[in-house]
Amino acid sequence: MSNEIYDIAVIGAGAAGTMSTLRAVLNNLKTIVFEGSGKEKKKARATWVSEVENMPFHFDVKKPITFAHKNTFSWIENNELYQDKLTRVKAAANNIKKTDQGFLITSKKGEFLAKYVVLCTGIMDKQPLINGEMDPVFPYANKNKILYCLRCDGHLSKEKDTVVIGSNNGACWQAIMLFERYNNPSMTILTNGETLQSTPETQKLLEHYDIKVNESPILSIDGDEKTPLLEGFTLKDGSKVAAQLALVGLGQIAYNDLALHLGAEVQANGNVLCSEKGESSVDGFYVAGDLRANKKNQIYTSWDMAVDSVDHIDAKIRTSKRPAS
Repeated sequence: MSNEIYDIAVIGAGAAGTMSTLRAVLNNLKTIVFEGSGKEKKKARATWVSEVENMPFHFDVKKPITFAHKNTFSWIENNELYQDKLTRVKAAANNIKKTDQGFLITSKKGEFLAKYVVLCTGIMDKQPLINGEMDPVFPYANKNKILYCLRCDGHLSKEKDTVVIGSNNGACWQAIMLFERYNNPSMTILTNGETLQSTPETQKLLEHYDIKVNESPILSIDGDEKTPLLEGFTLKDGSKVAAQLALVGLGQIAYNDLALHLGAEVQANGNVLCSEKGESSVDGFYVAGDLRANKKNQIYTSWDMAVDSVDHIDAKIRTSKRPAS
């Protein structure tokens, strides 16, 4: 185990983790960041954000979160004023314990101590299964034909036959909101073999807007995955549903294992409950980014959460060093 006690440990290096690290270093705090290995990064939602059209100055940036991470860490490591404040661990944090000295974090690269932690491991969208497999989805998902965020990507459905894949009431609202905004030529909810869980309110709106619902399982995705060109979906009942765009509304997987290890309070969906500044129910353990409860899942909100959390930690550290009155 290293003898160093870091001021802040940042776990995760997506949008929130990158900003947490930058803010901590610029606040002149000894910072260690656990970036994860290449294999682990593939599980992160941030890795698959290929284009961002809902943020100024990001329209032409490919892989914006990965690009920002690379540039930010390169800048820190080449800045003589701050380079000694950063330690990078290219492995995941596998376990965490609270001790008298702070938080003991275990990874494949060893054990490390930090006074405070900012957890930025995020979430991942649940994937639809086509004949029990996720693989048919990926070529279209990687080329912005099958999407996951109404706020980020809903505008891409304009003038397109659109499908929402999901069976809960949230999927109903996604279809309704898209249609109200863009008056799509057609809008269909595919439940992929599940029973639709609508409320009287959403059912009334689905009927009003003539939004179709088909509960038959999806047999195949129709189109050319190399181009890629999405044409629609073939269902088990023999029907075909035309679509040039699909939005997945199946919920999320929360990467909250470390928060659960410490006994932090979480919501039913797995997101961690925090104070306004991002501190969880565990003193000194903060969460920023998509994993924090009751916040928008956006790059800019991840940045804002990260700054709030790190500045709050910074204030605690500075206060602890002041002379007694």
